[in-house]
Amino acid sequence: MTAPSYNITNESVTVILDGRTHTVRKDEANFQDIVNAIMSAAWDDLPPMLVKGIAMEEWLKGLNFTYKPERHALFFKGEQLPEALNRRIVATADEGNDPTPLMRFWEKLQQNPSFRSVNQLWGFLDQKGIPLDEDGNILAYKAVKRDYTDCHSGTFDNSPGSVNEMPRNKISDDPQVACHEGFHVGALSYAKSFGPTDKRMIICKVSPADVVCVPYDSSQQKMRVCKYEVIGNHGSEMPSTVMPKADIPPMPKKGASKPKAPASTAKETQDWVRLIDTPDDKLAEATTADLRKYAAHHLKIVGACKIPGGKEVLIERILDVRREG
Repeated sequence: MTAPSYNITNESVTVILDGRTHTVRKDEANFQDIVNAIMSAAWDDLPPMLVKGIAMEEWLKGLNFTYKPERHALFFKGEQLPEALNRRIVATADEGNDPTPLMRFWEKLQQNPSFRSVNQLWGFLDQKGIPLDEDGNILAYKAVKRDYTDCHSGTFDNSPGSVNEMPRNKISDDPQVACHEGFHVGALSYAKSFGPTDKRMIICKVSPADVVCVPYDSSQQKMRVCKYEVIGNHGSEMPSTVMPKADIPPMPKKGASKPKAPASTAKETQDWVRLIDTPDDKLAEATTADLRKYAAHHLKIVGACKIPGGKEVLIERILDVRREG
């Protein structure tokens, strides 16, 4: 990351990061660590240090939430949050992590017209470990055909960046109804069990407002939704809390053409773009950093930088997506 704005005095250190001002007094435990990081220009070390010890009231600034510390209770527009979500938000803040994605999730869920969805959805997410993105949207898995069309009708495009939508009132919100019209996304185990054997696995972003139902079948591991956006190919199992923006591939702008490898092969101009035309058996010659950029930017592999197992496993996943394409 680039150097943020900061100010160090004898009494405190102030850092402006992502639009938020963090002031840490000299008597706080993380004061000296922050000063040391600034002095050594270790900018990537700063974010986790700065969120430590931020009071819940600070996180709530600008949001429609209030906090009653004597009850450890959060309220949204005067209404207390469900216990499971309240507990997760408080624990996340106490651990020094940013709880705002969870609050944004709840804000968006309030726009959902279904009583069932509003009351069932958080419990479903809490059990299944499907993550949120930083804006409070749900990230879930979906199985599609090799050509990115849906497994049922073969008419919906599911290539990265695609958005699919249908009228909400055409979809059953009855959880007793196992199969009905609507788009289905869910947990990894559900997605793996659905579709053909040579399916492709993608990651979808769903606003909580667009969830219609969580059916009881499939052990409640799937959702019927009326709208979703494809953010990329499945790389490795997603985290159970929040997926950082850095792990989500950038989506191409509408009408933009895919990048092409430069005609020149001079070593000094080599970068991840050249890997587009690099033969499979030559990928190992590239750096891990370039392979990750290629996987994220061109192949749209979600969490490309977090695929465990090192360079060899990363190349295997790249080859998988190349073959699927």
